[in-house]
Amino acid sequence: MMKLAYRVCIVTLILMTFVFAVSAQDEHLRSAKDDRNTAPTLNGPTGLFTVYDGDTLRRGEFTFSVAYSNRDRDPGNVDIVEIPLAFQYGLTNRIELFFNTEAYRAIKVNSPRNLSGFYLPNSRINIDGVVTSAPAIILAPSGPGTGAYENTAIFRPQGTQPFVQFPYVGGSSGTFGLSLPFTSGPLFGFPVGNATMGPPVASGNGAGAFPGIGSVYGSILPGVVLQTACSGTIASSCGSPAATVPTVFTLAPSYLPDAPLLNRTYGESSFNHFVGGAKFRFTGIDNPIGVALIAQYKWFTDHASDFSGFNQLQRGASPGGNSGDVELTLAAGARLARWANLSANIGYTWTSGIKADFPSGSFTILDRGSEFNAGIGLDFPVNKYFQPIFELTSKKYVGGRTPNAFENNPIDGIAGLRIFPRRWFGIGLAYRYHANEQDADSFDETTVSSAINVVCGPNTTACTPHTVTTSYTGIPPGFQASSDPHGYIIQFFAGRRNPRQAEVVNLAANVTAVALSDTVVTLGCQPGYHSTSGACTDSTSVNIATTAADPENDVLTYNYTVSGGRIVGSGANVAWDVSGLAPGTYTVTAGVDDGCGLCGKTQTQTITVAQCADCVLDCNCGTLSVTGPAGVTDRGGSMVFTANMSGGSAQNITYNWSVDAGTIASGQGTPSITVTAPSDGASSVRATVNVGLDVDCNCPKEASESAPVAPRPEAVLVDEFGKIPNDDIRSRLDSFFTELSNQPNNQGYIINYGTDKEIAAREHLITNHIAFRNFDRSRITLIRGGTSADGEPRTKLYRIPPGAADPAP
Repeated sequence: MMKLAYRVCIVTLILMTFVFAVSAQDEHLRSAKDDRNTAPTLNGPTGLFTVYDGDTLRRGEFTFSVAYSNRDRDPGNVDIVEIPLAFQYGLTNRIELFFNTEAYRAIKVNSPRNLSGFYLPNSRINIDGVVTSAPAIILAPSGPGTGAYENTAIFRPQGTQPFVQFPYVGGSSGTFGLSLPFTSGPLFGFPVGNATMGPPVASGNGAGAFPGIGSVYGSILPGVVLQTACSGTIASSCGSPAATVPTVFTLAPSYLPDAPLLNRTYGESSFNHFVGGAKFRFTGIDNPIGVALIAQYKWFTDHASDFSGFNQLQRGASPGGNSGDVELTLAAGARLARWANLSANIGYTWTSGIKADFPSGSFTILDRGSEFNAGIGLDFPVNKYFQPIFELTSKKYVGGRTPNAFENNPIDGIAGLRIFPRRWFGIGLAYRYHANEQDADSFDETTVSSAINVVCGPNTTACTPHTVTTSYTGIPPGFQASSDPHGYIIQFFAGRRNPRQAEVVNLAANVTAVALSDTVVTLGCQPGYHSTSGACTDSTSVNIATTAADPENDVLTYNYTVSGGRIVGSGANVAWDVSGLAPGTYTVTAGVDDGCGLCGKTQTQTITVAQCADCVLDCNCGTLSVTGPAGVTDRGGSMVFTANMSGGSAQNITYNWSVDAGTIASGQGTPSITVTAPSDGASSVRATVNVGLDVDCNCPKEASESAPVAPRPEAVLVDEFGKIPNDDIRSRLDSFFTELSNQPNNQGYIINYGTDKEIAAREHLITNHIAFRNFDRSRITLIRGGTSADGEPRTKLYRIPPGAADPAP
């Protein structure tokens, strides 16, 4: 008791230190709009009823908790009532320390035949109205000699085990149903008398072997026997314990992991363990997803090292692990909505074995299994006063351990409600359901048959070997099924919570000034034009500088609204792009948002977009020239003249041609014309083009080109003769006709001189010869030249080229 009082004193001092340290805390306040409150679990840090969430207490916050919990466990159909006390303290906003203990525990066993603790030598059980020692399957006692059943499992009949107090070693193992003069000792290597228990034998890292007490699998707990049958063939012989055999039994022990040495149908205890630990949140405290690691150490106040401690363990005080238990749990919580929160846990508990001191040394009497824990919970903070909670948790025993014949990995469902009259204290009420209790439905509907061979021992008479057969379906005969999975939780907690952050009235931010780099934007000239003054530019960007003030120095977001154009950039200094706007006036309104929207004063400025008044055309004059035909063109021939415009920017040029000689045959209005060369006396043709260009540009508009024309041809005197014979005249005419034939475009021109009579005679001769030679009469022109100078008849033969003048007579 002094040791316990010393521990309680230390814990109290630590808690008081936490309390007085509150005034020095740096608070990080939760929002008053958040309806969810923090509260402790039954036995640990912040969470639901048994599931941890991802939150921690804030720095300086603390909670005291007391609860009344009723739960059901198997094997043994056990009801466990606990009053856990807990304290949590927020060391920082992300680290929470906690401490808890079990102020009171009461255990009620409804199926004692299912638990091996009730088969120990200091246990008695009510069988058919008789309080007696229960039949068991134990490791055979081991005497100094060599027994026939060394290291084997044997049946210890009902009522044959004397009451022997812990530590059992050296006590009598009983008669095993034998009557004097027979004793049990010689069967197990003892010289005389009944066999005795022990001593224990170490067996590596697991539980030791306890001859005459425990199971053949190790540990101090024996296997259970649920049903026996008469081994004899004569009914009158069945009254003796030695005449019974086990028909439903286990070689391995059956135990409750919460209290494996339990041997009371009802037991009470207090302050059985203490737990200290810490919870560390990895994610930020304002993150809607919380991830935390919980580390805790549990040490037990009662151990099997002495009679008092062993007695407490048989009362169901605790598992009694000598080195305590270490548990690590990863918890996560997610805020699904303002009114819903999801929490999930996964954890592992490293347990320690139960050790006891015996005359021959310290031995492990039970090797406890480690625990794999998982849980998920939903809570619904519908408002700051009520919080419905639903949980599902499971525990699985893993790792090397003493076998458990009726091992049950509990799964619990919890549905409840927390009520918070204030954020710093509240009440929790919940219903608890053991979902996988060992009831009738937990056994398969399989028929099981067993056969026990009964043989006759040495020096026996009137014995007939036979077999005892037992068959059953579902629940094993003698196994007492569980029938009450219901439990409940009542919890009260109170502590300190930092004040919530009340809604802060946001004072609006105001725009105090808006400065523009230009108030008039003169648009540049259209492409191909320029400003004569140079005052019109192509710049269409106006710089805006905004000045704003916020009384709370909040971060400001600048907002701009324009009636035309667009804003380029963000912040206090931006550019207003007015490209593409028509001339007119436009406005820009600047405002700032500090979190409440554009609540404060705005500023509006106006600019004028004007058209440039002195735009003139960009004149880029090209070079105009005219090219004509190369060489000399025959009169009446075709001459081509072409206007050439090189360089410049003129477009849609018009052409107007004129010539000083000849005629324009085609191409007027185009860059190229065809001229028919003159047939008169002109010696050249000058073609002039006048192009149509922009009237505002003083560019050359006219160009010309001259081309020579062949001189006008003269009549060619082919032959001339006077008075000669007519045959000679005809010969001369044939030569003339030949030359005209060689010049098909020439005309023949004949002038006859003489008297009228002479001329008429010559014309008659010529006409007849033309007809005779079948020459084209239309090509011959006959002219009367009058009297010749010498007074004799005379004829001149001319060839007239095209364009040549007819010769004078």
